[in-house]
Amino acid sequence: MYGFGFEWPWALVLILVLPLFAYYERYFSVQKRVKAAKFSRIELLEKAVSETTDYKRKTFVILFVMAVLTGVMASARPYVSIEVPVSPVKLMLAFDTSISMEAADMEPNRLIAARDTAVEFIKKAPDSIRIGLEYFYGSSYVAVAPTEDRHKVISSLSKLEITDLYPGTAIGSAIDAAVNTLSIDRQENNTLVIILLTDGESNQGLLPLSAAKIAKNEKIKIFTIGIGSHEGAFVRGGYLVTLDEGTLMEIANITGGKYFRAKSKNDFRSIYKELRTSAFSLEKRKCEITAVLSGISLFLFLLVVYLGISVFRPIF
Repeated sequence: MYGFGFEWPWALVLILVLPLFAYYERYFSVQKRVKAAKFSRIELLEKAVSETTDYKRKTFVILFVMAVLTGVMASARPYVSIEVPVSPVKLMLAFDTSISMEAADMEPNRLIAARDTAVEFIKKAPDSIRIGLEYFYGSSYVAVAPTEDRHKVISSLSKLEITDLYPGTAIGSAIDAAVNTLSIDRQENNTLVIILLTDGESNQGLLPLSAAKIAKNEKIKIFTIGIGSHEGAFVRGGYLVTLDEGTLMEIANITGGKYFRAKSKNDFRSIYKELRTSAFSLEKRKCEITAVLSGISLFLFLLVVYLGISVFRPIF
C-alpha cells in the first residue's frame, strides 16, 4: 500500500502566489488592449489582435501554473510512504489440487476462485518477498522455488484447470515439502511463512500435526485457509467432501499462524489483505521525493522562460 504526504504542509500556503499571478496577467492584458486602442485603423488593430492566439496564452498559463504548483509542493517536502517487510520474507504457497477443488459451491468453482485470488495476492505482494509455489493432492511437488520473479509463480498458477486435479489430500506431506524448500539457503534474519490452502481433510501421507511440529521447530509460521461451505459439496463419483477445520486451526496454532475460512471470492480477498500484514510483518517507511518535484518544477520554469522569449513572445 502507498501513501502520500508532506513534512512541512504549512509551506503549501505559498500556493497563494497563483491568484497574484492571475491579477498581474489580467492587468497586463488590459494594458495591452489600451495600447492597441491607439491604432488609427481598424484593420491594423484586428491584425495585431489576431497575432495573439488564445491557445498560446492558455498554454503559457498552464505551464506556469504547473511550474508553480510543483515548486510549492517541493518546498513542502513531499514523501510517499511504502510498505516493506521488517525482515526478508520467504513464502511458500501450498495449493490444494485434489479432486474436491472442482466443487461448485463457489463461483465458478473452488479451484478457479482460489486460483484467481491467489494471483491477485501475489501481484500485490511487496517485490522484495520471495514467493514459492507447491501443489499437493495425494502427494506433493514444488512447482516454483521461492523467488522474486513473480512471472514464474503467476504463470504456473494461471495455467491450473480442472483437468489438473488428482485424488487424495496429503496435507502433512505438503507442509513437510514446504518446510524443506524454505530451509534451503536459509539466512538468520529470514521470516519463513507457509500459506496452506486446502478444501479437504488429510487422508494420505505424513500426519498434519506432526508436520506442523516440524515447522514450529524450524520457526516457520503456517497460515491455513479452509475453502468451501460448511455443508460441504459433492464431486465426481457422488462423494461428499468436507473440511477438517479443527486440524487446520491446530496447525496454525502450533506454528503461531492463523486460520481463515473462505466461502467466496470476497472472503479470499479479505483474507489475503489481512495476510499482507500478519504474514509479511510489513511496516510503513517514508521516502522523500522533494528532489523529483524540484527537478520537474525547474524544468517547467525553464520551459516557460524559453517559450515566453521565443515562441510565445507576441502575447506579451
